[in-house]
Amino acid sequence: MTLTRLFREIIRFAIPALLSSAAYAQTDTAMAESEDTHYYDFWPGMWVEVVDGRADTSAATFTVRRSIHPAAFEEEWRLVYDGKPHFSTALRAWDQVAGRWMFTWVSDNGLFQMWEGEKVGDDWYIVKEFESNGETFLSRQAWIPESDNRLTRILERSTDGGTTWTTRYRNTFERVSNGDIDAIAAQSRRLSEAYVQGDIESVVSIYT
Repeated sequence: MTLTRLFREIIRFAIPALLSSAAYAQTDTAMAESEDTHYYDFWPGMWVEVVDGRADTSAATFTVRRSIHPAAFEEEWRLVYDGKPHFSTALRAWDQVAGRWMFTWVSDNGLFQMWEGEKVGDDWYIVKEFESNGETFLSRQAWIPESDNRLTRILERSTDGGTTWTTRYRNTFERVSNGDIDAIAAQSRRLSEAYVQGDIESVVSIYT
């Protein structure tokens, strides 16, 4: 074995072991709180997309609740594409080893994605690389609070490795009051059940 190959083998096995040891060493350490770990403190609740100036429950909605620690959130999403609802669940959490937010997403049609957090100015984005039709590009998105009960979702794309970004989508959400949550959640469940069962008449009726 040459010295070069030996060095490569050492790097190959030693670096992951060191990273694993560093992570293990912090398993008994309480999470260090900071301004960044509190970035999503506004997040819990039910949010409804604003269409034509008002919250529209037939459009996109998502519900957020805190998870296992204060900087971890479980999310249930209903997005609408081409008039059809699509459901997904996600976990958004602070990684104290990497010092950033992470996002894991699973959809009702079997898609699974992991996004890495990146701070841009004062705001946290999640970023992921995709490949489509032989083209590699970066996608990033952020949920930026505008007020206590209103936020803007921004979706951007870069084809030059993150040097420049183009906005692909921007929409606004409002947090609904506690009194509306049960009614909206029940409507979402009925819509989901009707869609899964192929009951088009009920889907149309609920949207109407």
